[in-house]
Amino acid sequence: MNTKISIKQSTISALILGIFFLIATLLGGSILYMNSSINAYNAAEKRRTEFKQLGMDLADASDYLTEEARKYAVTKDITHLNRYWEEINITKTRDNVISRLEELNSPPEEKALLAEAKKHSDDLVKTERHSMRLVLEGLGEAEADMVFEVASYDLSDEEKRLTREEKFSKARDIMFDAQYDEDKKSIMGPIDRFQNVMNARLDAELEVAREGTRRAAILQLILAGIIIGAVALLIRILFTQINIPIKNYTELLHDISFNNTGFRLLPEGSYELRLLAKTFNDLYGSFQEELVKRRQAEETMKAAKDEAERANNAKSEFLANMSHEIRTPLNTITGYTYLLESTDLQPKQKEYADTINLAAKNLLGIINEILDFSKIEARRITLELVDLDLFGVLDDLCGMVGFEAQRKGLKLNLTIKPEVPRYIKGDPVRLKQVILNLLANSVKFTHAGSIDILVELLEKNKDRVGLRFSVRDTGIGIPAEQKERLFEAFTQGDASTSRKYGGTGLGLAICKRMVELMGGNISVESEIGKGSTFSFRVNFAIAESIPVEQNQGETQKFIRIFGGKKILLVEDNLINLQMTKEILEQLGFAADTAESGFVALQKVEEKFFDAILIDIRMPEMDGYETTRRIRALPGAEKLPIIALSADAVEGVAEKAKGSGMNEYLTKPLNPLKLIAVLQKYFEIEVISEGLAGAPGTGKVMDGRFCLDWEKGVQRLGGNEIKYREILRQFISNHKDDANKLVYLLAANNLGEAGMLVHTIKGIANNIGATALRDASIDLEKAIQDNDHRRLEQALQDFKTALEELCVYAATQLDNMLCIEDEEENKIELGDMHAFLLQLLALLQDSDADAKDLFQACSAKLKQSLAERDYLALDKKISSYNFNEATTYLQALTLRMDRDEGGMKHV
Repeated sequence: MNTKISIKQSTISALILGIFFLIATLLGGSILYMNSSINAYNAAEKRRTEFKQLGMDLADASDYLTEEARKYAVTKDITHLNRYWEEINITKTRDNVISRLEELNSPPEEKALLAEAKKHSDDLVKTERHSMRLVLEGLGEAEADMVFEVASYDLSDEEKRLTREEKFSKARDIMFDAQYDEDKKSIMGPIDRFQNVMNARLDAELEVAREGTRRAAILQLILAGIIIGAVALLIRILFTQINIPIKNYTELLHDISFNNTGFRLLPEGSYELRLLAKTFNDLYGSFQEELVKRRQAEETMKAAKDEAERANNAKSEFLANMSHEIRTPLNTITGYTYLLESTDLQPKQKEYADTINLAAKNLLGIINEILDFSKIEARRITLELVDLDLFGVLDDLCGMVGFEAQRKGLKLNLTIKPEVPRYIKGDPVRLKQVILNLLANSVKFTHAGSIDILVELLEKNKDRVGLRFSVRDTGIGIPAEQKERLFEAFTQGDASTSRKYGGTGLGLAICKRMVELMGGNISVESEIGKGSTFSFRVNFAIAESIPVEQNQGETQKFIRIFGGKKILLVEDNLINLQMTKEILEQLGFAADTAESGFVALQKVEEKFFDAILIDIRMPEMDGYETTRRIRALPGAEKLPIIALSADAVEGVAEKAKGSGMNEYLTKPLNPLKLIAVLQKYFEIEVISEGLAGAPGTGKVMDGRFCLDWEKGVQRLGGNEIKYREILRQFISNHKDDANKLVYLLAANNLGEAGMLVHTIKGIANNIGATALRDASIDLEKAIQDNDHRRLEQALQDFKTALEELCVYAATQLDNMLCIEDEEENKIELGDMHAFLLQLLALLQDSDADAKDLFQACSAKLKQSLAERDYLALDKKISSYNFNEATTYLQALTLRMDRDEGGMKHV
């Protein structure tokens, strides 16, 4: 509906408000008028009832007095006499009627009629007093005992001379004669006239009230009509000016198409709606112009997006290719290092092999960091949720960095608040990755002082805890301007930091993303020259069960547990093929090889194999297609097929299993993982041979709880020479710690005692001293709880474990020195003078190998040098004081040159 009338919205609002107030005023006035009319009617009705009741009360009171007087005259019962005068003197109904008429402002005529009736009633009372006096006289009542009003009535002399019965008879005659009835009628006549006059007056008042009520009802009907008309007018205005135009606009806009360049809204309704339509039409025209520009921009952006996606895919492909290309030669390096470590090596050769293995692991770590960051960026990384031993995780981490910290002379302190739960649910690998990254950075950038690890409980509810992990060091610190970008990818403090300390700059970025994936946050506080504190908070669920501890230590040799099993190795790289084959044969497999997928298919058709180990990336036919074709062969449906590939990017494992492969292993090949996978399919228990010739067999098995030599060497990456050095330092520095503890506890110095026990606990865990570690844990707990009853026993257990460890370790070190003395004489020493010159050359170059060489030949040196010279050199070299050791050794060789024998003469 289109109308030419245009009303402003403000006018409509004012009209609505005016109509509202008009309706409210009219309704209020009509309600008040109706209420007034109703009240007037009710008041008139009430007055009528009350006036009528007054007349009836006066008549009833007169009748009551007559009845009581007559009863007394007949029965002579004093009760009736008392009731009579109670009404006259106490109740006073007749007097109350006259008083009420005065209060109600009744017309004089009505008051006169009732006053007349009252006067006749009072006259009748005199007659009744006469009857009562006669009765009382007949009864012989004394005048003093009579009611005052009766006693005040005087009888005539004649009445006084009447007999008793005559008095009674006359009293009755007075109450029942014609004169009494005539007097009675004189009372009721005015009352009846009063009722008639009063009724006539009140009927007139009621009629006036009824007329007011009728007028109020008519007024209500008129107002209802006015209200309905006003509302109808208002509704029409709303519909014509607002509702219908909005409806029309909505229908038009519902069917709008941006392709309709000629679309327009027809202005209608109120002024504002017309303005809205006009403005919309203008904007729509502008929009059409912008739409053309936007479509052009979208085409440009789409082209840019396609280019970005191609670049991102190229980056992913590049990462995959680089990972594959790096892991392939790295697989060869680690594999042959594994094979090399399985042979009998001289100490120096073993150290070289360990260094190669460490460098390969570092390179693998860098590759994994880049791939991890790529997965995080693509949001393709997921966290597992398993029960884990938090204390065990932290102890393992301390073991990983403990030796490097000790090498640099740093104190490594782990503090776990007592309220922190030991067993939680989380991802142990990712949690270790975050904490180890922070610890590694602290060790890298700290040259003196200490590194403190603190775990605190922030909050706890029924089944969840909030923990804060803090790593504080006394390192070089971080400038304030660099802290803001510290957690960005490929970022370090500055270029000089990267050149001096190395690293990809991804570690902290990965830590931040990992912590955020766990639902936490990470922060840093630092001051130049004073150190840094990295803290992160994560919420964990409390574990429902205690996780089973697994030994993650690598074992260098395994007995031939897979003897008789046939395995097919499919690998296109001949070096990797040969290396992996040697590892498989060392495990007892009868290993056959295939250089391509086609050869593998041919051999599977011709021979039986217990399992297949297959590379994924191969020319002509890749591992996926080869596996699918093998699965199609008869009897190969359940054949274990294990993928071995340098591809470690997202989706490869899923694709491998989708093609029919049972397991997926990444290069470089980890023999332990391979063994674990093969063990699962062949259900064979893996038994470690241990270190050949090391204190891991024979007698040490009886003392393994005292000192796990093999575990200690494994923590050092297999460097047994360094392990022996650490044992010697431990015996030298800590053999008297039990006595120190007794002194500290006696002095009630619990803080220092606790620190000492905590230090021993960390070292014991690192060197594999299981008994001392457990005793330290118990003693530390007793000190923290200040439990004197447990403290005494825990201290004794600690003392016993420490003494047994020192004695056992010293015995093993001495025994091994004797064995090595003979070997070193055969292999390296030869001429003592030449050896000392070799040692001197290393000392002059400040080469750390000088210390290893000195310790490796320490047994021969003890026999060849004077004790004073040996001890002096041992002290200076062990503390890396190479300058003083050089000076001392130069003087020693000069003395030896002057002395032909050279030995024992110094």
